[in-house]
Amino acid sequence: MTALRTIVVGFGQVAAGLSNDPRMAAHFKYASHASVLADHPAFDWQGVVDPNAAALDDARTTWHVPHAGTDLPAVVDAVRPEIAVLAAPPGNRADMIEAMPDLKAVLVEKPLTRPGDDGADSARLTAICAERGIPVLVNYWRRADRLFQDLAARGLTARVGGVQAVLGLYGNGIANNGGHLVDFLRMLLGEVAAVQALGPARLAHGAPLASDRHVAFALTFIGGPVATVHPLDFSQYREVGLDIWGETGRLSILQEGLVTQIFPVAENRGLSGEMEITSDAGETLETTVSDAFYRMYDNLAGVADGRAAPWSPLASALVNERILGLVLRSAAEGGSRLSLD
Repeated sequence: MTALRTIVVGFGQVAAGLSNDPRMAAHFKYASHASVLADHPAFDWQGVVDPNAAALDDARTTWHVPHAGTDLPAVVDAVRPEIAVLAAPPGNRADMIEAMPDLKAVLVEKPLTRPGDDGADSARLTAICAERGIPVLVNYWRRADRLFQDLAARGLTARVGGVQAVLGLYGNGIANNGGHLVDFLRMLLGEVAAVQALGPARLAHGAPLASDRHVAFALTFIGGPVATVHPLDFSQYREVGLDIWGETGRLSILQEGLVTQIFPVAENRGLSGEMEITSDAGETLETTVSDAFYRMYDNLAGVADGRAAPWSPLASALVNERILGLVLRSAAEGGSRLSLD
């Protein structure tokens, strides 16, 4: 198989910078697009486009990318990309796609729409890619994680039974990590029937997207469970996680999947004839986050060649964005319950 000519547009933290974090490197073999593209034989990484001179120097000197510049058309002419990785902020991604006539597939960072925008760019991107038959994957990386895929394929029910209650925690903005959590919940629990904000939407200070918001909210799933999701101030500490209480056990997924534990049911230690969740005696499951980013690129290559269905397709990501939009609308309406019908 001939390696796919690849361009990366936007060369910031997720594209490359996270590879320089020593703590992250201890747990994630592949922490950035650059780290995957440097190793993956299915991709011929030829180009980077970014307005920042330091980022371009990093692409050339650290990652040995032959075509790095600020001018998208010039780099596209040099590379003729078959794969585009769009890691720049949302706003003009549709224009980027239009500038690349040879695309076979696209990998896009979320969110698809900048908080407060009308969604016109993501709608254009969707229409252009549909017209040209270009599959689009959105980098909700948990969908490529082996453990999380197992949990989604009935592993959750096998371990904790039917879901009774769910708590989610996020920070750095609802469009940022809030989107990751909504997607993860849908992956594990199915589709959402209704949303409701549990308080006002406030500015998420320090979030990567300047206009992003924090809001607590509830999601009611078609199967019946309700998840309540709450924002945290990452200047105090960081957490993106889920706590799922089932009929026969509890599943805790914390530190973005680095700590995943199952807590079983046992006789209640404080009252005869009752049962409890042994929250002080959990079984730690082996984490598989290290190569999840690489596996997303495995899927991207398969989709580009027509060998695989996308694990994180654009259509699913658009559902996440609709849910988040309804959460913010609910907050603006004082906490109204809004259906996805």
